[in-house]
Amino acid sequence: MAMGISIHVGLNRIDPVYYGAGNELSGCINDARDMQDLAVKQGFQTTLMVDEEATAEAVISAIAGTAHSLRPGDMLLLTYSGHGSQVPDKNGDEPDGKDETWCLYDRMLVDDELNALWSQFKAGVRICMLSDSCHSGTVARVQQTRELMKSPAFNGDFRELLTPTSASSKRADVKRGATTSRSTADLTPPSSAPEIRFRLLPDTVAARAYEKSKALYDSIQRVIGDRVKAAIDASVILISGCQDNQLSADGVSNGLFTQRLKEVWRDGSFQGDYSAFHKAIAARMPSTQSPNYFTVGAADTGFIKQKPFTVTTDATNAPVTSSLWVTGPESLSRSDAAPSFRVNPGPNIYFIVEVATDASLFDTANARTRRNSANFYGSWSDSSHFSGTEYTLPDAVWQRLKGADALYYRIGSTATSEGWTGYMVSTPDQQYANAPYISLSGASSTNSDTGTATGVPSIMGPASISVDDPAPSFDVDTAGAPYFIVEVATQSRLLSGTVPDEERTADKFYATWQDSSLQTGSTYDLPEEVWQRLRPIEALYYRVGTTTSESGWENYQVSTDDGDVDNAPWIDVSGG
Repeated sequence: MAMGISIHVGLNRIDPVYYGAGNELSGCINDARDMQDLAVKQGFQTTLMVDEEATAEAVISAIAGTAHSLRPGDMLLLTYSGHGSQVPDKNGDEPDGKDETWCLYDRMLVDDELNALWSQFKAGVRICMLSDSCHSGTVARVQQTRELMKSPAFNGDFRELLTPTSASSKRADVKRGATTSRSTADLTPPSSAPEIRFRLLPDTVAARAYEKSKALYDSIQRVIGDRVKAAIDASVILISGCQDNQLSADGVSNGLFTQRLKEVWRDGSFQGDYSAFHKAIAARMPSTQSPNYFTVGAADTGFIKQKPFTVTTDATNAPVTSSLWVTGPESLSRSDAAPSFRVNPGPNIYFIVEVATDASLFDTANARTRRNSANFYGSWSDSSHFSGTEYTLPDAVWQRLKGADALYYRIGSTATSEGWTGYMVSTPDQQYANAPYISLSGASSTNSDTGTATGVPSIMGPASISVDDPAPSFDVDTAGAPYFIVEVATQSRLLSGTVPDEERTADKFYATWQDSSLQTGSTYDLPEEVWQRLRPIEALYYRVGTTTSESGWENYQVSTDDGDVDNAPWIDVSGG
């Protein structure tokens, strides 16, 4: 099943410490948010970074993290909206002696850095990059732009950018630290001309920024070196807002390129491939701003011929709108490490994970009282919601549950980091029989060479009991060890060996090692006299410990570690 991840970067302003004041734009954050909205509808998991959030380190980390997560058949959509500029080429990979840059909040990101990042993606990954920015900013082009701004054709091409055209222009960018100032810096037109801002960092500002951090930009290129020419196994499609010798226009609501892209896309009704998409956008653009289209990396005809922004790779090009899924390994040995899962929370950002030894335990309304730490785990019980594309089951949970024949799993997703806004699940409660599962194999036995147990012991008692019932019985799996002890307590913390002995009073705690020898077999019955002492309670917590020696505690293991006793299994006691 294909996964789509999108990253959207928009900067109306950049740090004046590096670039000086008076170079703000207006439509870039709206561009990023509109592209994020598009991506959400197409089934992508999205990340938005605007203004001071969009540092070079943050953007590079986001892309590199995605390279780690995506597998063959998956897709990355990367969009950038902001200033573009250049720095001198120091590694000889540019015919014109200039490297193009994105102007991120704290520094410029050199195109060599992006090229090096592409080489980190696996073969079969699809990458679509949209860049609504200028790619260069020489003095000659600034002068050409001033002359252009005086012409009648300019008014027809760009005047509409001065008037908000959509609800996006009304967004409260100030909430994210954005500014709507449209200072024209070196490109101020005559008073009779429209006040259009281009996404070009003025030449004087770019030169000053480069000189301030010359050593940094030069060292980046030297360090990257030949890696910029490294083989790119992924397939990359770039559609940019203009040619390298042109300027991209900014607007109140959107940049001109993004505005035309949205018009062509028509909320997903566009039909055609990436090439047709580019041509349709270009047909709506003025001759002074011609979007560029090119590909790098591995040739992938199927990708190029897809409808843009399609996450799936099937022949229908069907988007995965509102997809919500989780996948794990089909099988594991009990000697393996805890399983990891790939996660897509669908239209939401955050997710939780539930794992059970019996799929019917997902039926919350009818199975809640049967759940205990030996048969069920919900990540919400000891952690906040997660985000991202991967999840690894905690090892302590894996040790408790892996004695089962199979582990069933599902995810739930929510729009908020805390709470359950917009909650949905990958397997509904009443459809628990359809939950995916991991088949577990590998005997829980002693190592023939060392005589030590290879697994972790487990113990299971009834989910609930009445105070009037006989003393409870337990099923014990010693994981191959010949001897065991059992501990029960009215408070989970009393199971920990770190609790002082004086707190473990007879009406709160009992351990078989207090008055009998080690136990053997696969079952244990709590003595009736112990049950009589403990039962005026609400719950009874328990664990098992095992040893390979009849006379001591060699290779001692417990089903619930001292540091994890809050998750010890328990019996719900009623009538107490």
